[in-house]
Amino acid sequence: MAPDATDWAGVMGLPAPVRLARGLLVVVALTHLVVPVVMWLNETALADQIAAARPDLGPAEIATSAHIALAAAVLFHGVLLVLCLVPAAKLATARPWTRRLTTISQLLSVLFSVVSWSSSPMFHAVIPVIGVIQVVTVALLWAPASARGFFASGRVAVT
Repeated sequence: MAPDATDWAGVMGLPAPVRLARGLLVVVALTHLVVPVVMWLNETALADQIAAARPDLGPAEIATSAHIALAAAVLFHGVLLVLCLVPAAKLATARPWTRRLTTISQLLSVLFSVVSWSSSPMFHAVIPVIGVIQVVTVALLWAPASARGFFASGRVAVT
């Protein structure tokens, strides 16, 4: 008896849209690693941006503000890194929660990017690109029939 098209386990592997979504999540995860490093390497520029936005602050307050911004970026992007890598690893299980977690985390991350955009010009060139990648990732998990069928099946794929 030939397997049907929804027999993901052992026959079809992971549908192409889900494979691509996993790859895009890894790309987004890498950006969450890079952002704090770039901020750390450009801490002087960050301090200059703070000084320009808040001329009432003294040098010590500006330095403290830059350190706080860097620590917040490490924490924030660390959480977002986990929210990319866990779903990337778990999407192959076809469990609906993995698709929901990916959807919620990536769309919230796009919304948070608006705050990053408005607070600093340091990443203006990459924020829209990453936002598009995140929206495409979500669309790949919901729009193609093969992805919908995969998550409806609840079967683990062979990857």
